[in-house]
Amino acid sequence: MDILKTGKDIRRLNEIVNILIKYGFGDMIRRIGLAESIEKAGKLVRYQISADFMSMEPPERMRHAMEEMGPTFIKLGQILATRVDLFAPDWIRELEKMQDSNTALPFSVIQALVENSIGKPTSEAFHHIDEKPLGTASMAQVHRAVTLNGEEVVLKVRKPNIREKIEADLRLLHYLASIAQSQSQELRRYRPIEIVREFEKSLLRELDFSIESKNAERIAESLKHIPYVKIPKVYWEWTGEDMNVQEFVRGISAKNTKELEAAGLDRQLLATRGAKIVWQTMLVDGFFHADPHPGNFLILPRNRIAMLDFGMVGKLSVGRREQLMKLTRSIVLQDTTAVAAVMLEWSDGNADFDTIHGEAEDFISRYYGVPLSKINIQQVIADATDILRTFNITLPSDIAMFSKACLTLEGFGRLLNPNFDLMKEAEPLIKQWGKDYYNPVTLAKRLTTRALNIVDKIYEEPKPPIVTQKSAGNANGLDRPTVERLVKHHELLRYRQTNVFACGCLVVAFAMLCLAEKGPQLLGFSVIGLLGFLGSVGALYWQLFLMWWSHRNGE
Repeated sequence: MDILKTGKDIRRLNEIVNILIKYGFGDMIRRIGLAESIEKAGKLVRYQISADFMSMEPPERMRHAMEEMGPTFIKLGQILATRVDLFAPDWIRELEKMQDSNTALPFSVIQALVENSIGKPTSEAFHHIDEKPLGTASMAQVHRAVTLNGEEVVLKVRKPNIREKIEADLRLLHYLASIAQSQSQELRRYRPIEIVREFEKSLLRELDFSIESKNAERIAESLKHIPYVKIPKVYWEWTGEDMNVQEFVRGISAKNTKELEAAGLDRQLLATRGAKIVWQTMLVDGFFHADPHPGNFLILPRNRIAMLDFGMVGKLSVGRREQLMKLTRSIVLQDTTAVAAVMLEWSDGNADFDTIHGEAEDFISRYYGVPLSKINIQQVIADATDILRTFNITLPSDIAMFSKACLTLEGFGRLLNPNFDLMKEAEPLIKQWGKDYYNPVTLAKRLTTRALNIVDKIYEEPKPPIVTQKSAGNANGLDRPTVERLVKHHELLRYRQTNVFACGCLVVAFAMLCLAEKGPQLLGFSVIGLLGFLGSVGALYWQLFLMWWSHRNGE
């Protein structure tokens, strides 16, 4: 359905346009052709700007405009603040200030929503619910409560009709994005359609409060071995799509530095511990809190830390983490080709390798002689972003979110400790990752997997010949020599596949033997294990060569 044929959507679109005009973005509306669409719908657009906003810079005016537009656009601003690859630092800083404040709903409304969610009166689940909210925002309202068992909990209740409002705004955003991408060369480079699509997925997930609870439990599992971190317990018997019930945690907000000092807590230690917690989830688990600002950390007695609000999380696959480590290692080794290869992967092949290679040479020269401990991953990504931006290529969204989380984490650390060094806290995990990645057993497993993949590619199962009319005289459509040749080919294939598998097993076995502490040692590895490992690798490649040779000669 054409969005401009829907009465409510036309009024909402006109409201958005008027807000943009109010804050001085009328010219942008005219350039992308939106004014014409509104006027066709019977709405007159006046290009005027209030004198109150004339002194503001464009990023500040846009922030105020998005805040006035409501919850969908506030969330959009928060998502855009993670796209350090698309926006200049002054825009990122302003978008980070986006405030989500709303008038609290009456308690009677909240109580009805809670009862509807749990399917029974609140008195049958909770001994008491505070009528005064702990906080209120555009999407939810938060109240402290006490269960019948005397446990203190927090109820995060989704506001009524918020899903319908957000879905309506998402339709408008898709419409605006399509206009911007088709009408404005200037806005096209920001890929508005792609951003709105990504934003829609993120926001719809955030509307389901049970997903936030699942995120909390996954991060809790990742950090369970760290004694000084606490993740609030989830009460699944009352948690669902429209209400999230978690343990109430008493503590001091990490942003209240004066209270922390008054309580005798160690700010320097807290900065170190906070960074270790987040780095652990990023580099080891690959599932991390995407907004680690001080307001999302509570400080507990004995310098313990509680993490809150898991609505926005980031994910780094094993492949992505390998790319980051490969990029860091290649910079230290000044390997321009490897750096360019990673950048090309990030561009999804939408750039020329030779051109990126040329830019990468200048890029890695900035880090010549810099040791691993001094390589700042966030700065590396920022520099890589600048290179990709010259080709109008954006970072993958997961890398962009990782980079933004690093930036936020650094701000958190420096608030507590002005001398905070982000990479110093990451160095042990990076080195451990390198040891694990290049461990002989891990290398052997990867080598075996790749060898078997090569076998699958170069030597597939022979396909049976198709019986045609010409072979109708033969019951099977095959003559004796053909059958004998296929049987011989199949037996040879099985024999060589078995040899490759056996060699792969030997590679793994000798790799494990390398770690043996008894017997002669070389560089910390067993000499017997190393000799066996090298011999089995040679045998594996010899078998692969034989397979390739027979495949080439049609055997």
